[in-house]
Amino acid sequence: MSSEEFDALNNEMVRELFRVNPDTGTRFGIHDPYDGMLPHGGFRRLEETAQVLTSWLRKAEKVAGSDELDDDQVISLEVLRMSEALQRFAIDDYPLWRMSPEATEVPGGVLLLMLIRDYATTEKKATWISSRIGEMPRYLEEFRTRFNPGKPIKHWTHMSIESARDLPKFLRFLGDHFKMDVSVRIAADLAKNVARANEALKEHLDWLRNLEEHAVSDFAMGYDKLDKLLRTRGFELSADQILAFGEASVRSLKAERDEVSAMMTPGKGPEAAVAMMRADAPATFDDAFTETIREVERAKRFIIDNGIATMDYDARLHIVETPSFMASIIPTAALEMAAPFEERQQGVLLLTRAPSGALQNLYSRASIANLAVHEAYPGHFHQGVVSNKKPWMHQLSLMLIEPDTITPSWETQEGWGMYCETMMLEKGFRTTLADRHAMLDYAIWRACRVIYDVKFARGEASLDEMVRMFMKETSSSRKVTEDEVYGFSKTPGYGLSYLTGRQMVLDLKRDLVTEFGGRFDEKRFHDLMAESGNLPFHLAKRAVRRGFGLTSVRP
Repeated sequence: MSSEEFDALNNEMVRELFRVNPDTGTRFGIHDPYDGMLPHGGFRRLEETAQVLTSWLRKAEKVAGSDELDDDQVISLEVLRMSEALQRFAIDDYPLWRMSPEATEVPGGVLLLMLIRDYATTEKKATWISSRIGEMPRYLEEFRTRFNPGKPIKHWTHMSIESARDLPKFLRFLGDHFKMDVSVRIAADLAKNVARANEALKEHLDWLRNLEEHAVSDFAMGYDKLDKLLRTRGFELSADQILAFGEASVRSLKAERDEVSAMMTPGKGPEAAVAMMRADAPATFDDAFTETIREVERAKRFIIDNGIATMDYDARLHIVETPSFMASIIPTAALEMAAPFEERQQGVLLLTRAPSGALQNLYSRASIANLAVHEAYPGHFHQGVVSNKKPWMHQLSLMLIEPDTITPSWETQEGWGMYCETMMLEKGFRTTLADRHAMLDYAIWRACRVIYDVKFARGEASLDEMVRMFMKETSSSRKVTEDEVYGFSKTPGYGLSYLTGRQMVLDLKRDLVTEFGGRFDEKRFHDLMAESGNLPFHLAKRAVRRGFGLTSVRP
């Protein structure tokens, strides 16, 4: 099979993937006919997705020994292998699909994207949104079959109740938003479908509350399965090594933060420095929202003016408040990347309204600057736009992200985001001691994530134990901590990706500086890391080294 046949196979099979997962088609920028559909709500979707991937892999591996594949196609084949293995792991080894009764994130999240992204006429969008909302009663009924029998986890079930309780308000907003700008017929259909969906959500809420009465607390996957997950993702470190790294990082980062605190408030202790940093905060969440928009634009300009990375000037980042039905799973902020199949590159940055009394904790000015760098420029949004110029197959594992599947290899994306926090501080984007304190605060957060991610997966700690640990190490409020720890508890392998990923990026940069000396091109490194951002790090590392002319991407 030739290189052209390999690409043709992938283009054919991704349509099969979108047929089973139409919400993925929307997220990745293929809208017709997928925007009007929801997937099957039950186990069938996971099973059919696995069947598509297995068939795809069998056909693609016929060319595994072919010298006609270029380096990007070799990487694409490896991503396909990993994606198929992760899907099988999610079905057979750690069945989140019958543990977490989170049914509303899929329709709610994709409806939000359709609302915000600019890609179709208002009437066409409203028609597709109406059709998708109209499928919610069927989707929810199918979803409930997963738990006959199932193993619902107590705190995940409670989070699902919060999401389902808040979604009707968003659906009513959609109906009101479009009714003045579309035909009477479309507006009437949308209103009818919203009413039916909200009736179905009432029934679903009753089911969830009954399910909560029978939910259990144990959600550990165990030692062997965690090791298998890490091997599947291509990690070179064992779970023991990752845990030791997290624990050592908490100690070293706290020591560094104590030094900064002593300079900020001499003789007054670290608590005074925290209070000083948090005191410099906007008065309200709305003010924090406005300042975040300004800081994102300032970060973009700083990168351009200082030649830090090659910028796509046409890409647009929408910054919006997190809808209430998603707030329980997004403690502070989250980014929806630009879609690879859309000509116009648009991302969505969600900012979650801070709980009462937590505004200074989450949205101090130093924290806002750190967030702008990590999520937007030159962090996730910039990285996503640049990586979309590479073959879409490099993002295959990300296409499989659903609330009921295992987190893919986030260590490159999250490692890059954390690397950018440190790098931009060193370059002078922000220069105060409070800014360094905030960066170290968030690094300690990520080190704590390493610890509880591994311990949760291995059954070595309870939720309450890790909440207390996080509060002690980060000085965060209980509400902020619970949102953080509970949210990441249902994404095994995600929390450990941040700090370990940053260390991987730093180690690669150090090696390249050693090999090239004064000829090392930092901007080239940043551009290569950004365009490799969708790959697991062991593949990103090979691609970056090849970009410097050092090695082939072929194993």
